[in-house]
Amino acid sequence: MRVSLADPPRFTALLAERYDITDPLPKIGGVSIDSRRIAPGDLFIPIVGSRVDGHDFIAPAVAAGASAVLVEHDVPPPPDGTCLIRVEHTVRELGALSKAWRDLFSPSVVAITGSNGKTTTKDMAAAVCGKKFRLLSAEASLNSTIGLPLTLLRIGADHQLVVLELGSNRPGEIAYLAGLAHPDIGLITNVSATHVAHLEDQQGVIREKAALFQALPADGAALVNLDDPALAALATPARRITFSSLGDADVTGHYQDGHPGGSLVLDDGLEIHLSQPGAHLAQNALAAVALGVHLDVPREDIKAALEAFVPPAGRGELLRLNGITVIDDSYNANLASTLAGLRTLLQVPSTGRRIVVLGDMLELGRFSQEHHRQVGVFAARHGIDALLCYGPETRETYCTALEGGVDARHFNERSQLAHVLSESVAAGDVVYVKGSRGMAMESVISEAFPP
Repeated sequence: MRVSLADPPRFTALLAERYDITDPLPKIGGVSIDSRRIAPGDLFIPIVGSRVDGHDFIAPAVAAGASAVLVEHDVPPPPDGTCLIRVEHTVRELGALSKAWRDLFSPSVVAITGSNGKTTTKDMAAAVCGKKFRLLSAEASLNSTIGLPLTLLRIGADHQLVVLELGSNRPGEIAYLAGLAHPDIGLITNVSATHVAHLEDQQGVIREKAALFQALPADGAALVNLDDPALAALATPARRITFSSLGDADVTGHYQDGHPGGSLVLDDGLEIHLSQPGAHLAQNALAAVALGVHLDVPREDIKAALEAFVPPAGRGELLRLNGITVIDDSYNANLASTLAGLRTLLQVPSTGRRIVVLGDMLELGRFSQEHHRQVGVFAARHGIDALLCYGPETRETYCTALEGGVDARHFNERSQLAHVLSESVAAGDVVYVKGSRGMAMESVISEAFPP
């Protein structure tokens, strides 16, 4: 990952002051954590991971043109002219550097977190707000202790609004990220038992996500999803702006079938046609509407932005492949998002079978067996025609569904599953694909349906 800087001279001056560099420092035009992405004049920040130490790639980074490098342990001397900056911990220093940079500017900052839908909601919010503001939005899912600082380093003087995504799988990460970003507006999409291997249980997830609301200033705004009772009860020093599909909120709207992609109908009767079906997508859109209303984006601009919006790849994307409809929801998975996706599958018109392809839901800890079992129960109760499962955890899903009468199969190899899928689908079928990021279920689609 590499980011270009909006103001290289100012960033170079910040480096010189922060690290007391007295020798002339070449102008820094970008920051990279990947030696393969270096551009001449970049600052290279090597990351020490569980498998790879980025310090081993300093030489190729310098050869590619890096003019400065942060290091946390001794390395061979680089060629003359390369500035080595010694720090205690490169990831923490990346965060501190991004905070110092963010504090030089004064845009409004929107921070979005939640168990499900945060990337789609972030992108919808950016589409809506981009109708009114000069905007910086986080790319893809840059929401981690590495990704979010890299986004902050892209801020420039021209940006009026920054829309960020905050992710977490360990206690304290949301508070840390909010401390770097200093958001004025916070939005939590929902809370469910995700990443509970490290956050212990759903209460741990709630405590972690609640840190965003707690980090907001008194003159800020917390966008509160009243459809989630846990969120409705959260305290915040900021002003509360509520939204709900059930009514009795500042902004209300409900999902409606009928349009090929479904619609979000707002309280004033405004109907927003969505590109894809699903009540969960409409809920994400409603959150973006609430943000737009709070920021005085005209309603016609909100409607135009959301009707033109297409969710990111792998997040419920509808694909038409040789007469077969594929719902690519492969980017990530937990119980709540999987059940929401299966409900969407049931709404998609089909003249053939409804086939579900699932990989393991990861990071569930002691809840893994029960959550995978619940998916199997859902498949059996709702008449799923065929279920193909991959990974050790989905064996529980497979066994439960099989006992419930579903035509189910389990695979230890992803490529074998893809082969069986390609041989068994027919025109008119609808195929739903889902799994945690580590299961790479998108490869099932590319193997089963080659170009």
